[in-house]
Amino acid sequence: MSQTTPLYRAATGKTEKPIVDALVGKYGLSNVTWPIILAKNGQIEAYLYERNRNNGLNSLMDSRPGSRTHLPSFYLEYSPQGNRCEPDDGSLKDFLDRKYTCSYDYICEGGHPYSTVDLDYVWYDGFRFRGFELTTFYMPFTDHDRALELISKMNRRPSWQGPDGARAFHRIVDGAADLGVDHYMVCVNTTDRVGSELKTDGNVCLFRLTHEQVDRIEKGKKPVDSRIVTFGQFLGWL
Repeated sequence: MSQTTPLYRAATGKTEKPIVDALVGKYGLSNVTWPIILAKNGQIEAYLYERNRNNGLNSLMDSRPGSRTHLPSFYLEYSPQGNRCEPDDGSLKDFLDRKYTCSYDYICEGGHPYSTVDLDYVWYDGFRFRGFELTTFYMPFTDHDRALELISKMNRRPSWQGPDGARAFHRIVDGAADLGVDHYMVCVNTTDRVGSELKTDGNVCLFRLTHEQVDRIEKGKKPVDSRIVTFGQFLGWL
């Protein structure tokens, strides 16, 4: 989450190759995006489409979902040649200082009213925008019940205990709704306890992400209307 510094810095905005390869292979690079919700004093103010050294999904001419409440969107590019914003109306000039390699650097510096949280993967399938949050677990999902048991303990993680806690997930739900994205939570296993390499021969548990689901997990309850599939079946679902 935006207010919790990752244990491994490169994870911020990092994409997972098996997932990106599947999405780009099906829909084309310009139809796959990584939106960032920018909030000011707790209220969603804009959407950022950022390109940095860890995440090259976004581009200036992407197919992006439009805000139903007419909030603006900006393309941010962080590169050794300089940082830029399109359109550049001056509102994000503090984000563009050359000392920053991504917007998260500015967010973590503090002393301002902004916070961010991202929608991990969003894509246009030719008919609608779909998306999901990717959450990883080291303990294996041996079956559906075991997966749900582990997911119900997500509220013990530091990201749920910080200043924002579950509010960050509620903001994701709000942002996805405003952008018209059919948004899910996708829970996958990793090969190691530390790191994010996905276990591609394991299972995946997924469910639609709603305010009600966030409330259940925050209370230590299992999500409802979930399903478990193999990783290969999950890639087919995309």
